[in-house]
Amino acid sequence: MKYASVNAKCPSYTEKYVLYVGAHTGSFKRINTHGDDPFQQQNLQPIEVLNKTSKITCMEFGNAERTELLIGRANRCVKVFSCSKEESISNFEIGSNEVVGLGRSNGCIVVGCADGTVQIVKYPEPVKFSVGENLSRLRLCPDDERLMVTGGKLLKQIVKLWDLETQKVLFQAKNVKKVLELEQLVWDNDVVFVNRNLIAACSRHGYVRLYDTRGPTRRPVQDFTSSDPDDQLAFSCLAAHGDYLYAGTTTFGARAFDLRRMKNHIHVYKGFTGTVTSIRVDPSGNHLFTGCLDRYVRVHHAHRTALEYRCYVKSKPTQVLGVEWKDRGEVNEQNADKSTTDDIVHILSDQDGSDAEYDKMFSKMPTVNEPTKKRKANNNGADRKLTTKIKKTP
Repeated sequence: MKYASVNAKCPSYTEKYVLYVGAHTGSFKRINTHGDDPFQQQNLQPIEVLNKTSKITCMEFGNAERTELLIGRANRCVKVFSCSKEESISNFEIGSNEVVGLGRSNGCIVVGCADGTVQIVKYPEPVKFSVGENLSRLRLCPDDERLMVTGGKLLKQIVKLWDLETQKVLFQAKNVKKVLELEQLVWDNDVVFVNRNLIAACSRHGYVRLYDTRGPTRRPVQDFTSSDPDDQLAFSCLAAHGDYLYAGTTTFGARAFDLRRMKNHIHVYKGFTGTVTSIRVDPSGNHLFTGCLDRYVRVHHAHRTALEYRCYVKSKPTQVLGVEWKDRGEVNEQNADKSTTDDIVHILSDQDGSDAEYDKMFSKMPTVNEPTKKRKANNNGADRKLTTKIKKTP
């Protein structure tokens, strides 16, 4: 695909995904990347209720089936959106600052704000506690919803692992060794769970680090830091799948890292002309969904690094999530009683799909009860006719 300022889609991209896009203006859109018009956008938020404080700051799945979205905004509003019903289930305001993290734990919504306040919304009384100021990102572990990781600016907000049941720190990372007796700058702009025991963080100061919460040391077990003065990176967002980390940057697109050796990146994803604000991986690990301040939503192949889809969304996207599309008819077929459909035979007429040449050939084929000699004679005659047809074909 050539890079240009227009919508584009590669013929090789045949995946059926629906992209949900949250924007800097507060708009919430849905894009079907398949169908007759793969660039058609539908606004799921009324335009008249949006203002400058409606910026969508975080967006996460609310369940393992990916049929529910949790949307957080800069004006402290949280929305629960149903993908199957295509409507908002509930809306509420919480905290005193913009929302920087969302998730579900034991059926309760967990909300983190930029001032460090974390609130577990439960009945009859919500649970509130503080994780410290200058919080940049909060995420829950998909493998164990009792675990939560936080990261932010300054040394006090270095990566921490929390137990939501006791609201206590289980693991606190330690900064890298000092240089000339000076503490290294810390700004964990985004944090993710690689698995239950591994945590990754990226920074505006140009590093990507991997921590093992089981190890004897609290320092990073793997890390990447740019040593080229002409290639000063500032990472903005992070995603993980399997043995790979995917990080968006402010100036150089996105990069992929192998967790087993992070000294150098293994892939570079191009085509961006601004800061990558959001990066996600589909469940198969083959495609990346990204949003950029150049107002484009893109889909890259994770391994071939090819740009396969690009759509202009008119406003600066801040969050992008991809959900596999399923037709309602397919869902009904899956839920239908199999005993009522196993014995159904669909017969096509000649006009629907019959082939005259194949019908003629099959009519000469012997039945099971025919004598062996007659069966061989018919077969030899059919073979001679087919051979003749093949020789005449140019």
